[in-house]
Amino acid sequence: MKPCRRATVLLVLCACAVSPLALAIETIPETAGWRGFVVLGGGYTDLKSNLVAGNRLIDVGDPTIASVNDAPSSDGAFHPIITGEVTYTFGNRWQAFFGTSLEDAATMDAVTQLGLRKDLAGTGILQGGMLFSGIPTEVWEDPYAEGVARDETDRDSTGVRLQWDRILGSAFEFTFSYRDVSIDTERSGEGVTSVTCTAACQELLRRDGDQYFWDLSYLFKLGEGQRHLLRPRIRYLTDDRDGAAVSNDAYALQLNYIFLGQGYSVATNLAAGSSSYDQPNPIFGSKTDTDGFAVDTTLLYRLPTASGRWRALATVLWGEGNSDVAFNDTSVFQVGIGALYRFGDQ
Repeated sequence: MKPCRRATVLLVLCACAVSPLALAIETIPETAGWRGFVVLGGGYTDLKSNLVAGNRLIDVGDPTIASVNDAPSSDGAFHPIITGEVTYTFGNRWQAFFGTSLEDAATMDAVTQLGLRKDLAGTGILQGGMLFSGIPTEVWEDPYAEGVARDETDRDSTGVRLQWDRILGSAFEFTFSYRDVSIDTERSGEGVTSVTCTAACQELLRRDGDQYFWDLSYLFKLGEGQRHLLRPRIRYLTDDRDGAAVSNDAYALQLNYIFLGQGYSVATNLAAGSSSYDQPNPIFGSKTDTDGFAVDTTLLYRLPTASGRWRALATVLWGEGNSDVAFNDTSVFQVGIGALYRFGDQ
């Protein structure tokens, strides 16, 4: 749904900002059986980025740039929204799951997860899963190539995610994720003509590598009937790429708020963060450190159907990443509507 790897800080912000209308892992049912949800809809994304070309469902980004000194231009596209998760509950509060969460889909990096979760009563809920790219992100083989049509290539990733919710009976939640990132065809720096980029320069720009995420949050349930849910969250990312000029550390602080009304729910999320790169980018002669923010609101309305399983969904998001180098500036605006269907025992 939204682009990933435009600037790391915006990746972190958007991954935190858009989430399903649940601020914790759902309680695992006592009864066995299949359950899950699916979301189908459509949206529009307007993107400013010199680094991303969309994914298999969304084609955004200008393939030609005149100069690496230019800020990105705006490009928009209509696209489908497809996501969901299927679970099967065994006995003794074990549950297997497979799918793409709305949180992951929000980065246009539609990572798919296959895993298990276990409800340990007073100890909390433990979850572990394997991550892989369901719909790979499209990036440019050489994002710095000037005056020619840049070719697209896939950005794939595999990894693991471990999550501990309701830690020792508290309202704390901790998540750790590791991902191995691979660019199918890496040619960064080969096509730049306004500056000289030698083999050593190109090595500093290699995007293959590892990502490590740490996420800690606390859930407050407030008001009469505990209808107001508030979760402050801190996320930290180490982005360890083969090229030191694109390796960085990033953090984000965000506040997630949900109101659970009669027949409807509203979620509003605010996030702000920053990234710091290891070495100067040799194309620009300086680091591409970035500050950014993201804000979104999502409305979920229970449709008056006999089954009570259908909900209408509408969402809007705005995010920006402001880099020390104009070429790496990014912004994204997105609106979407759709329908969510829950199946299995409720």
